[in-house]
Amino acid sequence: MDSKRVSGEIEEKIALMSPAYPFPLIKIFLIITYIHSLVFANGNVQSYQAEEQAIAKQITQLLLKQKQLKIDIKYMKNASDVESAVDSIVVVPPKKERSLLIFSKTTGFRHGSIELGTAVFQKVAEKTGAFTVEVSENMDDINTENLARFDAIMMLNTTGNPIHRKDPRKAFDNFLKEGKGLIGIHAATDCHSNWKEYMSAMGGLFAGHPWFSKSLVTLCNEDPNHPCAHMIPQGYKIKDEIYQYQDDKYFTRDALRILVSLDLHGEDMFRDKAKRKDHDYAVSWIREYGKGKVFYTNLGHNESTFMNPIALQHMVSGIQYAFGDIEADATPSAKIGKLPKAPPAEFLRN
Repeated sequence: MDSKRVSGEIEEKIALMSPAYPFPLIKIFLIITYIHSLVFANGNVQSYQAEEQAIAKQITQLLLKQKQLKIDIKYMKNASDVESAVDSIVVVPPKKERSLLIFSKTTGFRHGSIELGTAVFQKVAEKTGAFTVEVSENMDDINTENLARFDAIMMLNTTGNPIHRKDPRKAFDNFLKEGKGLIGIHAATDCHSNWKEYMSAMGGLFAGHPWFSKSLVTLCNEDPNHPCAHMIPQGYKIKDEIYQYQDDKYFTRDALRILVSLDLHGEDMFRDKAKRKDHDYAVSWIREYGKGKVFYTNLGHNESTFMNPIALQHMVSGIQYAFGDIEADATPSAKIGKLPKAPPAEFLRN
Protein backbone atom coordinates (compact mmCIF):
# COMPACT_ATOMS: atom_id res chain seq x y z
CA MET A 1 0.00 0.00 0.00
CA ASP A 2 1.30 3.49 -0.87
CA SER A 3 1.24 5.13 2.54
CA LYS A 4 1.88 8.62 1.15
CA ARG A 5 -1.03 8.30 -1.25
CA VAL A 6 -3.28 6.99 1.53
CA SER A 7 -2.14 9.79 3.86
CA GLY A 8 -3.02 12.35 1.20
CA GLU A 9 -6.42 10.80 0.64
CA ILE A 10 -7.03 10.76 4.40
CA GLU A 11 -6.14 14.43 4.65
CA GLU A 12 -8.74 15.11 1.97
CA LYS A 13 -11.31 13.15 3.94
CA ILE A 14 -10.45 14.89 7.19
CA ALA A 15 -10.70 18.24 5.43
CA LEU A 16 -14.39 17.52 5.04
CA MET A 17 -14.78 18.27 8.75
CA SER A 18 -15.69 21.92 8.32
CA PRO A 19 -17.71 23.89 10.90
CA ALA A 20 -20.64 23.84 8.47
CA TYR A 21 -20.95 20.08 8.80
CA PRO A 22 -23.07 19.33 11.87
CA PHE A 23 -22.00 15.73 12.46
CA PRO A 24 -18.17 15.42 12.57
CA LEU A 25 -18.31 12.01 14.23
CA ILE A 26 -20.22 10.66 11.26
CA LYS A 27 -17.45 11.95 9.05
CA ILE A 28 -14.88 10.16 11.19
CA PHE A 29 -16.88 6.97 10.80
CA LEU A 30 -16.87 7.47 7.04
CA ILE A 31 -13.11 8.02 7.10
CA ILE A 32 -12.59 4.75 8.98
CA THR A 33 -14.89 2.96 6.57
CA TYR A 34 -12.90 4.38 3.68
CA ILE A 35 -9.64 3.13 5.21
CA HIS A 36 -11.12 -0.32 5.66
CA SER A 37 -12.06 -0.42 1.98
CA LEU A 38 -8.52 0.48 0.97
CA VAL A 39 -7.00 -2.14 3.24
CA PHE A 40 -9.32 -4.93 2.23
CA ALA A 41 -8.63 -4.14 -1.42
CA ASN A 42 -4.91 -4.39 -0.71
CA GLY A 43 -5.19 -7.49 1.50
CA ASN A 44 -2.23 -6.61 3.74
CA VAL A 45 -3.21 -7.16 7.41
CA GLN A 46 -0.05 -5.67 8.89
CA SER A 47 -0.42 -2.59 6.75
CA TYR A 48 -4.04 -2.38 7.82
CA GLN A 49 -3.09 -2.44 11.49
CA ALA A 50 -0.44 0.24 11.05
CA GLU A 51 -2.77 2.47 9.06
CA GLU A 52 -5.57 1.94 11.55
CA GLN A 53 -3.31 3.02 14.44
CA ALA A 54 -2.17 6.05 12.47
CA ILE A 55 -5.73 7.06 11.68
CA ALA A 56 -6.83 6.51 15.28
CA LYS A 57 -4.06 8.86 16.39
CA GLN A 58 -5.06 11.46 13.79
CA ILE A 59 -8.69 11.25 14.86
CA THR A 60 -7.78 11.69 18.54
CA GLN A 61 -5.65 14.72 17.72
CA LEU A 62 -8.37 16.14 15.49
CA LEU A 63 -11.05 15.77 18.15
CA LEU A 64 -8.81 17.45 20.70
CA LYS A 65 -8.22 20.36 18.31
CA GLN A 66 -11.92 20.56 17.61
CA LYS A 67 -12.69 20.69 21.33
CA GLN A 68 -10.13 23.44 21.93
CA LEU A 69 -11.61 25.44 19.05
CA LYS A 70 -15.03 25.24 20.69
CA ILE A 71 -13.48 26.36 23.98
CA ASP A 72 -11.73 29.27 22.29
CA ILE A 73 -14.92 30.34 20.50
CA LYS A 74 -16.83 30.35 23.79
CA TYR A 75 -14.12 32.46 25.36
CA MET A 76 -14.08 34.95 22.50
CA LYS A 77 -17.85 35.38 22.70
CA ASN A 78 -17.62 36.14 26.44
CA ALA A 79 -14.11 37.55 26.71
CA SER A 80 -14.97 40.73 28.62
CA ASP A 81 -17.01 38.97 31.33
CA VAL A 82 -14.50 36.13 31.60
CA GLU A 83 -11.55 38.50 31.99
CA SER A 84 -13.42 40.53 34.59
CA ALA A 85 -14.15 37.45 36.69
CA VAL A 86 -10.66 36.01 36.30
CA ASP A 87 -9.01 39.31 37.25
CA SER A 88 -10.82 39.19 40.60
CA ILE A 89 -9.45 35.78 41.58
CA VAL A 90 -7.09 35.48 44.53
CA VAL A 91 -4.92 32.39 44.90
CA VAL A 92 -2.52 31.14 47.54
CA PRO A 93 1.05 30.43 46.39
CA PRO A 94 1.21 26.75 45.31
CA LYS A 95 3.53 24.52 47.31
CA LYS A 96 4.92 23.24 44.01
CA GLU A 97 4.05 23.33 40.33
CA ARG A 98 0.50 22.03 39.90
CA SER A 99 -1.25 20.43 36.97
CA LEU A 100 -4.99 19.88 36.55
CA LEU A 101 -6.69 17.45 34.19
CA ILE A 102 -10.16 18.64 33.21
CA PHE A 103 -12.20 15.63 32.12
CA SER A 104 -15.56 16.46 30.53
CA LYS A 105 -16.67 13.42 28.59
CA THR A 106 -20.42 12.86 28.57
CA THR A 107 -22.51 9.85 27.61
CA GLY A 108 -25.75 11.39 28.84
CA PHE A 109 -27.03 14.96 28.77
CA ARG A 110 -24.33 17.39 27.67
CA HIS A 111 -24.23 20.76 29.40
CA GLY A 112 -23.71 23.75 27.17
CA SER A 113 -21.50 25.33 29.84
CA ILE A 114 -18.67 22.79 29.51
CA GLU A 115 -16.66 24.70 26.94
CA LEU A 116 -16.99 28.07 28.65
CA GLY A 117 -16.18 26.55 32.03
CA THR A 118 -13.05 24.99 30.56
CA ALA A 119 -12.05 28.31 29.00
CA VAL A 120 -12.46 30.09 32.32
CA PHE A 121 -10.27 27.60 34.20
CA GLN A 122 -7.66 27.82 31.45
CA LYS A 123 -7.62 31.60 31.86
CA VAL A 124 -7.39 31.34 35.65
CA ALA A 125 -4.39 29.04 35.26
CA GLU A 126 -2.78 31.33 32.71
CA LYS A 127 -3.29 34.55 34.70
CA THR A 128 -2.51 33.32 38.22
CA GLY A 129 0.20 30.76 37.48
CA ALA A 130 -1.22 28.63 40.31
CA PHE A 131 -1.58 25.58 38.06
CA THR A 132 -1.61 24.41 34.46
CA VAL A 133 -4.53 22.79 32.66
CA GLU A 134 -4.95 19.95 30.20
CA VAL A 135 -8.33 18.86 28.86
CA SER A 136 -9.59 15.46 27.82
CA GLU A 137 -12.72 13.60 26.81
CA ASN A 138 -10.83 10.39 26.12
CA MET A 139 -11.20 7.57 28.64
CA ASP A 140 -7.86 6.17 27.48
CA ASP A 141 -6.20 9.15 29.18
CA ILE A 142 -7.32 7.76 32.53
CA ASN A 143 -4.39 5.44 33.10
CA THR A 144 -1.71 5.22 35.78
CA GLU A 145 1.14 6.53 33.65
CA ASN A 146 -0.75 9.56 32.34
CA LEU A 147 -2.41 10.44 35.65
CA ALA A 148 1.01 10.56 37.32
CA ARG A 149 1.52 13.88 35.52
CA PHE A 150 -1.37 15.54 37.36
CA ASP A 151 -2.11 16.72 40.88
CA ALA A 152 -5.89 16.60 40.53
CA ILE A 153 -8.71 15.62 38.19
CA MET A 154 -11.71 17.85 37.61
CA MET A 155 -14.90 16.11 36.53
CA LEU A 156 -16.55 18.98 34.67
CA ASN A 157 -20.23 18.25 34.06
CA THR A 158 -19.58 14.61 33.26
CA THR A 159 -22.78 12.61 32.75
CA GLY A 160 -23.80 9.02 32.09
CA ASN A 161 -20.95 6.54 32.30
CA PRO A 162 -17.90 8.20 30.73
CA ILE A 163 -15.33 6.02 32.53
CA HIS A 164 -16.84 2.57 32.14
CA ARG A 165 -13.90 0.18 31.78
CA LYS A 166 -12.25 -1.64 34.67
CA ASP A 167 -8.64 -0.51 34.17
CA PRO A 168 -9.34 3.25 33.91
CA ARG A 169 -11.54 3.03 36.99
CA LYS A 170 -8.80 1.28 38.92
CA ALA A 171 -6.27 3.93 37.87
CA PHE A 172 -8.73 6.67 38.92
CA ASP A 173 -9.32 5.07 42.33
CA ASN A 174 -5.61 4.63 42.99
CA PHE A 175 -4.93 8.21 41.94
CA LEU A 176 -7.17 9.46 44.76
CA LYS A 177 -6.19 6.93 47.41
CA GLU A 178 -2.52 7.73 46.89
CA GLY A 179 -3.05 11.40 47.72
CA LYS A 180 -4.10 13.26 44.58
CA GLY A 181 -7.14 15.53 44.33
CA LEU A 182 -10.64 15.38 42.86
CA ILE A 183 -12.83 18.33 41.92
CA GLY A 184 -16.45 17.81 40.92
CA ILE A 185 -18.42 20.51 39.12
CA HIS A 186 -22.24 20.31 38.91
CA ALA A 187 -23.08 17.10 36.99
CA ALA A 188 -20.07 15.25 38.42
CA THR A 189 -22.70 13.70 40.73
CA ASP A 190 -24.88 12.70 37.78
CA CYS A 191 -22.65 9.92 36.48
CA HIS A 192 -21.14 6.53 37.35
CA SER A 193 -24.12 5.29 39.35
CA ASN A 194 -22.69 1.75 39.04
CA TRP A 195 -19.26 2.68 40.44
CA LYS A 196 -19.35 2.63 44.23
CA GLU A 197 -15.81 3.97 44.70
CA TYR A 198 -16.61 7.01 42.57
CA MET A 199 -19.85 7.72 44.40
CA SER A 200 -18.10 7.35 47.74
CA ALA A 201 -15.34 9.75 46.72
CA MET A 202 -17.65 12.34 45.16
CA GLY A 203 -20.16 12.13 47.98
CA GLY A 204 -23.56 12.08 46.36
CA LEU A 205 -25.71 10.90 43.47
CA PHE A 206 -28.18 12.99 41.48
CA ALA A 207 -31.87 12.54 42.32
CA GLY A 208 -33.39 15.34 40.27
CA HIS A 209 -33.14 19.12 40.19
CA PRO A 210 -36.13 20.76 41.87
CA TRP A 211 -34.48 24.15 41.23
CA PHE A 212 -34.10 24.66 37.47
CA SER A 213 -31.50 26.67 35.57
CA LYS A 214 -33.55 29.87 35.69
CA SER A 215 -34.17 29.60 39.44
CA LEU A 216 -32.75 32.36 41.60
CA VAL A 217 -31.71 30.41 44.66
CA THR A 218 -30.64 31.63 48.09
CA LEU A 219 -27.48 30.14 49.57
CA CYS A 220 -26.73 29.39 53.20
CA ASN A 221 -23.04 29.63 54.03
CA GLU A 222 -22.69 26.96 56.70
CA ASP A 223 -18.99 27.61 57.27
CA PRO A 224 -18.37 31.36 56.74
CA ASN A 225 -14.81 31.25 58.11
CA HIS A 226 -13.75 28.27 56.03
CA PRO A 227 -11.02 28.95 53.45
CA CYS A 228 -13.18 27.44 50.70
CA ALA A 229 -16.41 29.23 51.66
CA HIS A 230 -15.57 32.63 53.19
CA MET A 231 -16.11 34.39 49.83
CA ILE A 232 -19.85 33.58 49.77
CA PRO A 233 -21.99 36.16 51.57
CA GLN A 234 -24.71 34.82 53.82
CA GLY A 235 -27.98 34.74 51.89
CA TYR A 236 -26.23 35.17 48.53
CA LYS A 237 -28.52 34.72 45.53
CA ILE A 238 -27.42 33.09 42.31
CA LYS A 239 -29.25 31.81 39.24
CA ASP A 240 -28.36 28.15 38.68
CA GLU A 241 -29.77 24.64 38.62
CA ILE A 242 -29.53 22.88 41.99
CA TYR A 243 -29.74 19.14 42.61
CA GLN A 244 -31.11 17.04 45.38
CA TYR A 245 -29.22 13.83 46.16
CA GLN A 246 -30.18 10.23 46.66
CA ASP A 247 -30.98 9.32 50.26
CA ASP A 248 -28.17 6.78 50.53
CA LYS A 249 -24.87 6.08 52.29
CA TYR A 250 -22.87 8.29 49.91
CA PHE A 251 -24.50 11.63 50.70
CA THR A 252 -24.11 11.92 54.45
CA ARG A 253 -22.91 14.57 56.84
CA ASP A 254 -21.11 11.77 58.65
CA ALA A 255 -18.55 11.82 55.82
CA LEU A 256 -18.87 15.26 54.20
CA ARG A 257 -17.99 18.75 55.39
CA ILE A 258 -20.88 20.75 54.00
CA LEU A 259 -19.76 24.27 53.16
CA VAL A 260 -22.79 25.71 51.38
CA SER A 261 -26.42 24.61 51.22
CA LEU A 262 -29.71 26.07 50.08
CA ASP A 263 -31.41 28.50 52.43
CA LEU A 264 -34.95 27.19 52.24
CA HIS A 265 -36.18 30.33 54.03
CA GLY A 266 -35.14 32.46 51.06
CA GLU A 267 -37.62 34.05 48.71
CA ASP A 268 -39.46 31.65 46.37
CA MET A 269 -37.44 28.60 47.46
CA PHE A 270 -40.27 26.09 47.88
CA ARG A 271 -40.44 23.33 45.26
CA ASP A 272 -42.96 20.47 45.10
CA LYS A 273 -40.27 18.11 43.84
CA ALA A 274 -37.96 18.71 46.80
CA LYS A 275 -38.39 15.32 48.46
CA ARG A 276 -35.60 14.77 50.98
CA LYS A 277 -37.11 13.91 54.36
CA ASP A 278 -34.17 15.51 56.16
CA HIS A 279 -34.51 18.68 54.04
CA ASP A 280 -30.76 18.62 53.46
CA TYR A 281 -30.07 20.33 50.14
CA ALA A 282 -26.31 20.79 50.13
CA VAL A 283 -24.61 22.75 47.36
CA SER A 284 -20.88 22.43 48.08
CA TRP A 285 -18.69 20.25 50.26
CA ILE A 286 -15.22 18.88 50.82
CA ARG A 287 -14.01 15.55 52.12
CA GLU A 288 -10.90 13.48 52.53
CA TYR A 289 -10.79 10.22 50.58
CA GLY A 290 -7.91 7.88 51.23
CA LYS A 291 -4.91 10.22 51.20
CA GLY A 292 -6.63 12.48 48.68
CA LYS A 293 -8.85 15.54 48.98
CA VAL A 294 -12.18 16.17 47.28
CA PHE A 295 -14.08 19.38 46.54
CA TYR A 296 -17.53 19.34 44.97
CA THR A 297 -19.95 22.09 44.08
CA ASN A 298 -23.35 21.75 42.47
CA LEU A 299 -22.92 25.17 40.88
CA GLY A 300 -22.03 25.20 37.19
CA HIS A 301 -25.06 24.33 35.09
CA ASN A 302 -25.27 27.84 33.67
CA GLU A 303 -22.49 29.54 31.73
CA SER A 304 -23.05 32.67 33.80
CA THR A 305 -21.94 30.84 36.94
CA PHE A 306 -18.39 30.52 35.63
CA MET A 307 -18.29 34.28 35.05
CA ASN A 308 -19.64 35.07 38.51
CA PRO A 309 -16.63 36.25 40.55
CA ILE A 310 -17.96 34.82 43.83
CA ALA A 311 -18.82 31.42 42.38
CA LEU A 312 -15.53 31.28 40.48
CA GLN A 313 -13.49 32.16 43.57
CA HIS A 314 -15.31 29.38 45.42
CA MET A 315 -14.37 26.90 42.70
CA VAL A 316 -10.74 28.03 42.47
CA SER A 317 -10.34 27.77 46.23
CA GLY A 318 -11.77 24.25 45.96
CA ILE A 319 -9.23 23.41 43.29
CA GLN A 320 -6.40 24.64 45.49
CA TYR A 321 -7.80 22.65 48.42
CA ALA A 322 -7.81 19.50 46.29
CA PHE A 323 -4.20 20.18 45.28
CA GLY A 324 -3.25 20.50 48.95
CA ASP A 325 -2.23 24.16 48.61
CA ILE A 326 -5.08 25.42 50.80
CA GLU A 327 -5.10 23.85 54.24
CA ALA A 328 -8.68 23.43 55.42
CA ASP A 329 -10.60 21.49 58.02
CA ALA A 330 -12.54 18.60 56.47
CA THR A 331 -14.01 17.23 59.68
CA PRO A 332 -17.46 15.92 58.70
CA SER A 333 -20.30 18.29 59.52
CA ALA A 334 -22.11 15.81 61.78
CA LYS A 335 -19.04 15.49 64.01
CA ILE A 336 -19.00 19.23 64.68
CA GLY A 337 -22.75 19.50 65.14
CA LYS A 338 -23.57 21.20 61.84
CA LEU A 339 -26.96 19.89 60.75
CA PRO A 340 -29.51 21.23 58.24
CA LYS A 341 -31.57 24.19 59.38
CA ALA A 342 -35.22 23.47 60.09
CA PRO A 343 -37.20 24.26 56.90
CA PRO A 344 -40.24 26.52 56.52
CA ALA A 345 -43.67 25.02 57.18
CA GLU A 346 -44.47 24.42 53.46
CA PHE A 347 -41.56 21.99 53.17
CA LEU A 348 -42.88 20.06 56.16
CA ARG A 349 -46.22 19.63 54.41
CA ASN A 350 -44.59 18.44 51.17
